[in-house]
Amino acid sequence: MVEEIYTIRCKSCGSSVRYEAKQQKLKCPHCGSEEEIPFSQQGIEEIDLEKALQLAQQERTELPAHKVLTCRTCGAQIACKEARATCDFCGSEAVSEAALQSQPIRPQGVLPFAVTAEQARQSFQTWLRSLWFAPSDLLKRTRVEDLRGVYLPTWTFDARVWAQWSAIPGYYRTRTETYFDSETNSHKTRTVTYVEWGPPVSGIHQDFFDDLLVSGLTTLPTRYLEEVGEFATTSDLRAYEPAYFLGWDIALPDKELPQAWKEGYKHIHRQTEAACKRAVPGDTHRDFHMNLHLSGLTTKLVYLPIYILAYRYGDKPYRVVVHGRTGVAGGDRPISWIKVLLLVLAIAGGLGLLYYILR
Repeated sequence: MVEEIYTIRCKSCGSSVRYEAKQQKLKCPHCGSEEEIPFSQQGIEEIDLEKALQLAQQERTELPAHKVLTCRTCGAQIACKEARATCDFCGSEAVSEAALQSQPIRPQGVLPFAVTAEQARQSFQTWLRSLWFAPSDLLKRTRVEDLRGVYLPTWTFDARVWAQWSAIPGYYRTRTETYFDSETNSHKTRTVTYVEWGPPVSGIHQDFFDDLLVSGLTTLPTRYLEEVGEFATTSDLRAYEPAYFLGWDIALPDKELPQAWKEGYKHIHRQTEAACKRAVPGDTHRDFHMNLHLSGLTTKLVYLPIYILAYRYGDKPYRVVVHGRTGVAGGDRPISWIKVLLLVLAIAGGLGLLYYILR
């Protein structure tokens, strides 16, 4: 799996270098010398899923140059260069150094950071200001300096989809009918909508999922990745190179491949079902059935760049994620119910005034 995370020495002064997101190069913090990391996509392997499930039970390697901290609250494990007291993923201070846990499968690629920590903080602050119903003091009570860059282990899945579906389509129709109004003791007419059911229909849907992403951490659900936008693994992924990790934290995967694939399969099934239902003619349908067949199943383990901030507000934990290449921010936020109430009252007042004017 992950090979040894080593130290690269500056060719000018001999100090340890680190990867800098701004220059996207190795840089010496002592003398400022820079060194390119050769861009390569050679050797990125899509592993047959069945084979990978077997390897997940056998192959084990370590990250010997990093300390491994384990959060006693959420269980997240982070390989890092420095010891600290707070967890990146839940904000708990119950973090202790633990024995290194091996990872399941050798990583195939990495998307390096392109957004600096300062840019990530600015994106986070902009995101906070855009939240209409967030508490007014949220920005003041959030330590933006605690935003940390972490390489997130992520499973990718490829799958060819063949699905056969069938359903009975329905079409909305209207008709005018006469009814007796007992209050006025007279006959009146009204327009009603009904569904006209057509004959059964069927069809075939084919698709290809290329690098469907599933978070490798149980402590950071995949929805956080979806909220901050796409990671261009199909075009920008680089062959695994530990030099990109120098100076950065690395989260160790704790979501086993079978669990990740179960999540990925549910996503594929849900997306395919939605596509098939869209293909049913008419306005509605009933008795929908779908047979799903998958082939060409492959997977790989990659590392994606994110900035994460775990904070607490009102004794509740919240997490914000910033995309490490685009700067898009998203995540959890508390809601000020006072602001919600004021908005409801304002809308009610406006409707009342409009009614008064129009009556």
